[in-house]
Amino acid sequence: MHMPSFLAVIVGALIGAVWSDSFGAVVGAAVAWLLHRSLHQERLIASLQLALKALQAERIDAALAPKARNAVTAAPAPAPATRVAAASPEFAMTEPPLTEVALAAVPPAASTQTEVPAPALLPPRRAPPPQEPRPDWLAPVKAWLFGGNTIVKAGVGILFIGLAFLAKFATEHVQVPVELRLAGIGAVAVALLVIGWRLRLRRAGYAQVLQGGAVAVLYLTLFVAFRFYGVLAVGPVFALMVVVAALAAALAVLQNARALAVIGALGGFAAPLLISTGSGNHIALFSYYLVLDLGVAVVAWHRTWRSLNLIGFLGTFIVATAWGVLTYQAENYASSQAFLIAFFLVFVAIMLMPARQQSAADPAEPQRSDAWVQSSLLFGLPTITFALQHGLVGHTDYGTALSALVLAAFYVALAWWARSRPRLALNFEASLAIGTVFLTLVIPFALDARSTAGAWALEGAGLVWLGLRQSRGLARCFGYALLLLAGAAMLLGHDRFGTPTAFFNAYFFNGLMAAAASLAAALFVKRLGAPDTPRVVSTLSRMEGLAEPLLIAWGTLWLLAAVALQIDSFVSARLQWAAWLGCLSGVAVLYTVLAVRLAWPRIGLPPMAHAPLHLLVALASAVSLASPLHDGGWWAWPLALLAHGLVLWRLAPAWPAVGRDMVHAIGVLTLALLGALQGRAITADWGDALSAWPWLGWLIVPAALLMLLPRPATAQRWPVSAAPAAYQWNAALVLTSGLLLWTMLANLASNGSAAPLPHVPLLNPLDLGIGVALLASWRWLTSEAAQRELARVPALPTAVLGVAGFVWLNAMLVRGFHHYGEVPFRVDAWVHSLAVQTGITLLWSVTALVLMWLSAKRSLRLPWVVGAALLGAVVLKLLLVDLSGSGTVTRIVSFIGVGVLMLIIGYVAPLPGKGERHVAT
Repeated sequence: MHMPSFLAVIVGALIGAVWSDSFGAVVGAAVAWLLHRSLHQERLIASLQLALKALQAERIDAALAPKARNAVTAAPAPAPATRVAAASPEFAMTEPPLTEVALAAVPPAASTQTEVPAPALLPPRRAPPPQEPRPDWLAPVKAWLFGGNTIVKAGVGILFIGLAFLAKFATEHVQVPVELRLAGIGAVAVALLVIGWRLRLRRAGYAQVLQGGAVAVLYLTLFVAFRFYGVLAVGPVFALMVVVAALAAALAVLQNARALAVIGALGGFAAPLLISTGSGNHIALFSYYLVLDLGVAVVAWHRTWRSLNLIGFLGTFIVATAWGVLTYQAENYASSQAFLIAFFLVFVAIMLMPARQQSAADPAEPQRSDAWVQSSLLFGLPTITFALQHGLVGHTDYGTALSALVLAAFYVALAWWARSRPRLALNFEASLAIGTVFLTLVIPFALDARSTAGAWALEGAGLVWLGLRQSRGLARCFGYALLLLAGAAMLLGHDRFGTPTAFFNAYFFNGLMAAAASLAAALFVKRLGAPDTPRVVSTLSRMEGLAEPLLIAWGTLWLLAAVALQIDSFVSARLQWAAWLGCLSGVAVLYTVLAVRLAWPRIGLPPMAHAPLHLLVALASAVSLASPLHDGGWWAWPLALLAHGLVLWRLAPAWPAVGRDMVHAIGVLTLALLGALQGRAITADWGDALSAWPWLGWLIVPAALLMLLPRPATAQRWPVSAAPAAYQWNAALVLTSGLLLWTMLANLASNGSAAPLPHVPLLNPLDLGIGVALLASWRWLTSEAAQRELARVPALPTAVLGVAGFVWLNAMLVRGFHHYGEVPFRVDAWVHSLAVQTGITLLWSVTALVLMWLSAKRSLRLPWVVGAALLGAVVLKLLLVDLSGSGTVTRIVSFIGVGVLMLIIGYVAPLPGKGERHVAT
């Protein structure tokens, strides 16, 4: 199904849904698709006719070409100047045109014998291809109304209406026996018929109009005699109507008079409407119409008059629909069903007869361009029949579904019968498509909207497979559309039926069916590929390059939707994280098995999201759970990690490098986060929030991983060996950043208490943990992998570790005053404590002294500048903070100590020269 057809189906479905919910959407989509197919076939056949005309024109040109060549040969050869002009571009720029030179070279005597037009010397120009005219829907009506003797046609119509009114007036006012009145009207009809027959050779058009009017009057007379007056019983009137129908058909066929057949049919179908009294005898009405349609069928057997077929189709089903809407009652079911079946079979036969006529005439002749009437029967007949059938059986259980199933079987059988007949190629395609549509309609009428989704999806997968095997783009497009519409059906079912109440419910099973169908269709596309098909379908085939990944994504979405609905409906809130972990791991394992067993690389791409989803769940559990092993995490996380290992082992080698490295790195980071969360859960109750114990729990697993990853031996083992950069650079960089951030937060938030252990500066658990974190960070920053990536900023590791170490020194000082000087572990207490401020001043000065002395000793200018800046900060602090308490001993110690240290610095650590080294080697 190409894009305009797909849009037509979508628009029809939307309009139908607005009109009448799910049934309206289905019927609207089917009607829109059938109408679009009808228009498409009309354009296709019109283009074929234009191509035939262009071919005939080329044949005529080819037949006339020898004469033109003889005329050119009889003309004298051009003068030498002409040949020079033709061969030399420079000469052609200054001399007259070639045609003028050639004409001047012809002697006068020759010009009097045979004049050859100048353009004959030039190569013939091919006429532009004929442009396809726009279809004129009113052309047949205009041709009938204004072609031929329009006055005679109008006169016959007016005469027919007048006779009808005369019959009705005579019934009410003239006391003449009914038999005599009807006989008089019949005699007038017979007289017109005889006159028309005698004039058939001299005035064919006039004679055919008279005969058509006579046939219509005879129909009218017989119907009135039976319906209103009871002069004739059912048997005789039916037999006479058959005779009149056969007579009209015979006259039309013998004289090849389409107008006669059309007039007779119009009169016959109009008669009951003109004289109706509203009594509602549908058996008589539809028996009469059935006879008329049989007459149309007899004519169709001998002549291909699609306008006559269309008149019969519209006349029958418009009246039948109006009667069904206005006056149908349940007690009329049996007769109505019988008439509907009879009409359907008659018009199916009429639809197939034009192909027989063409085959009998000339097997090589292409189908005619006015096949739009046949297309109207082909697609309009099943549509209106199914709509009427739904009106008859819609109130019964599975009535509409069984009707759709019967129609599907009928059209599939019709397609099978037409398959071996080349003249019925269009009928085969259309019948197969119509059968598929009705088979699709069985599902929503037999099942509810929830079950419809899965059934449609399975059918769509089957159509995709069939379309790929048979190189049929229409079947594939319809299959893709069904896979897409299955989602709409499921949403409609959820809105209508609400949340499921049983674990094994229709939503779950149909969601799994839809997912399986989508993945199967993706596998079919992958295995069978885009077939070598005609131009229109090859465009579709190029678009199908995205079909496989889109179908995999659609199937994955179905799986996740089914999982989400089940978890939301049947899993308690505290266990939902674990349920999601288990289900996501199950999907990843399933896709891994499919990718390996079926040699299907693209199905192995969705598990790339497995590790990122695990990381998100771990972050969410950090906020909502005290431990990642709580609420089902004790079984969910091991399963998730095992699934992650399986994915890395079997799928990751086939992934793009970027995706592979990302998944490897995220996996080890998730493991580090889980270890940190579980460590926090273990040590959280060992002390209060300000103590060292809650902070130490975060440290152990990330620090151990960071110590392990940079080792050369680790790079030789799987999974690090599968993506060394992912572990030793990407993951290690994140771990280092996390550990350094942890040291900052721990220094600021923890007072270092490790009760019942005593606090010993630098040897207490918190300081030891911070030392381990800084050691692990230093080991990685100095590793080969980090040095290779940080070669452009060699001073960065030293700077980062220096800042972290400097903060650690200040924190140890503050914690020492807290434990030994009873200074509260609060920022405001530090600011107002003279002892703390003096200690910080002296610490900063000593740090600056050591940094500048080492820099001067190694001729490192940049670190010396950093030490000098720190010393400047000390001086500024003395002036702004320490000066306010100059009368106290602590402030005196601060100033004296800083002054002495600055004198020492000036002596032992002078500024290195500009030509000396700026960074450490």
